[in-house]
Amino acid sequence: MKRQFLIVLLFLFFAILKAQQIILPTVDNFELSVKVSVSDTVLPSHPDRTCYVYKYTLINSPSSGQPVYIFEIPWFARYYYPPLYHYLKGDTSFSVIGHPISKRASWLDLNIKPGDTVSGFVFITKELPSISDAYAEGLDTVVFTPEVYGLPEDVAEDTLNKIYYERTPYGPGKVYKTVGPGPLPPGEWNFDSTMYFVSDSGFYHLIDRVNKCFEQNWLKERAKDHLTRMYERGLRHYQNNRVEQARKVLSQIIDYLERERGNLVFDEAFYVLYYRTKFVSEHLLEQYRNK
Repeated sequence: MKRQFLIVLLFLFFAILKAQQIILPTVDNFELSVKVSVSDTVLPSHPDRTCYVYKYTLINSPSSGQPVYIFEIPWFARYYYPPLYHYLKGDTSFSVIGHPISKRASWLDLNIKPGDTVSGFVFITKELPSISDAYAEGLDTVVFTPEVYGLPEDVAEDTLNKIYYERTPYGPGKVYKTVGPGPLPPGEWNFDSTMYFVSDSGFYHLIDRVNKCFEQNWLKERAKDHLTRMYERGLRHYQNNRVEQARKVLSQIIDYLERERGNLVFDEAFYVLYYRTKFVSEHLLEQYRNK
C-alpha cells in the first residue's frame, strides 16, 4: 500500500512539473553571416554635412534550420523592448525590396531561407561607422503563442522574460558584431554647438578602436601593433602642440589603411578606423590644452 501511495505521489509530482513547462518557439536555429560596406556621401538635403551609407548582405548558412525573419541594427538594449536606432531628420533606410522604412534600421517579415544570400539592406545616417551589434531572428516552423501553465501571472511573466525574451539584450534571436553607426569620438562642442572639437582624447579613442577591432579578428596583429605605434606618435606630436605634425601622422595612417585593406586590415576594421581617423584629423583642437 505504501509503495502504491509513493507511486501516486511521484506521478502527481511529475504531472505538476509537466504542467509548468513553458512551450516556446525556436527563433535562433540558424547561422547568419553579415557582410557590410560603408561609403560617405553628401545628400542634396544635407549639402553641408557628410552622411554615411551602410549596405548589408545577409547569408543564411545552408546548414541553418530555419529562414531568417528579422534583421536589425539595434541602438541599445532597454528593458525587454529595445528601441531601434532612431535617425536624425532626413536620414532614411530601405528594405531589400526598396520600400523606405522610416528612420530606423529594421527589416521585418523577411524570408531568407537556408542557403540564400540576399543584399539590398541599406540605410543612410550622419553617424560615424563604429563597432555595432546586429540582431536577427529566425522564422519558427510552428506558429503559436508561448504559454505558461500552473504558475502565477507575475511568476510566469518573469520566467518568460528570463528564458525567452532575454536570451540576448535585444530579444530571443541571435546577436552578431558588424559595422554600424556609433557616437562621435570624445570631444566637445563650441558655445553655440556649431563646431565639434577633439583633443588628445581622440587619439586614445582611436587606439581603443584598434584594440576592439583586433578582438573581433578584423585586424592582423602586425597591423594592430603598427597602427597603435602610429597613433601614439601622433598623440605625442599633438600633446607638444605640433598639431600639423599630428595631422600628418593621421594622414599616413589613412594611407596605410588604404594600402593594407584586404591584407592586414579587413573591411570592417577599415571602415571603423578610416572614417574615425579622418574625423579626428578634421576636428583637432588647434591649441592643445594640458588638463
